[in-house]
Amino acid sequence: MTTASGPGGRDVVREFVAPTKVGHSCENGACHDASVDDIVVGAVLRAARERAGVSTASAAACVGLREARILRLEAGRATWTAEHAIALADRYAMAEAEVVEMRQLFTPRHHHTLPDIGALPATRLAALEARASTIRVASRTVPPFLYGWDSGSRLLPGLRQRPWPGCPVTLLWDDVALEFGEADTARSAARLRHLAAMVVAGVLDFHILIPDYDLPFESVGNELVLDDGATVYVEEQPLMVVYSNGLPAQWKKTSLDTQLAAALSTEASLAALHNAADRWDREGAW
Repeated sequence: MTTASGPGGRDVVREFVAPTKVGHSCENGACHDASVDDIVVGAVLRAARERAGVSTASAAACVGLREARILRLEAGRATWTAEHAIALADRYAMAEAEVVEMRQLFTPRHHHTLPDIGALPATRLAALEARASTIRVASRTVPPFLYGWDSGSRLLPGLRQRPWPGCPVTLLWDDVALEFGEADTARSAARLRHLAAMVVAGVLDFHILIPDYDLPFESVGNELVLDDGATVYVEEQPLMVVYSNGLPAQWKKTSLDTQLAAALSTEASLAALHNAADRWDREGAW
């Protein structure tokens, strides 16, 4: 009789774990988290399908699958094939450049870290953020989606601009981040006041961490808890975006929890935002 700890038990576990690929990068070979490329591709194709007004039933008929399978694929809980993904991208009339970059995301093995070096990452980021039920951010910069709220997009032309996801968002800065700005001091002040307006409107939970030797500030990027409970971490680097999940990313949740527990209250952090914005205004008047 095979026990649950033996190879037979592992095979049984994998029947219930999404998804399985040719190889598995996890140490024990039985992972309860989806391969991160399947999550990203699923979000991209779900967003494209919804933009195109195509039903899940029609999508399933297009590639000869059941509708339930399409739902699992879009949630990242089944393994995409390039053939199915490209066929659906064509059905949804996705731009050729987006399709080319999406194809580069596929990995043959089950992985939890995915670099996205495409030139057009904003569409993929927006697709994931649209699926988020909550977002937490620890970064010295401002994630571009925050400027999608209200009229703030005028503050951030160009790179990686995308809409406000509409879910609860928490932003953690350290006090050093308040010192960062641009040569245009009025613009620096406006960006801080945009964040302050979001806090006052109740759409942004903002906190400042005063780091010390026992608790340094760790910029872990964006934590997206998706609508099905899965969690994906996003690091927006200058030349790429890196997606991660599963065991390799667990330290990021721990870090966020620890830093937020030690951070200033929302009220004190809001006051620091206003003070920093006033300081940029004064510097502009000199």
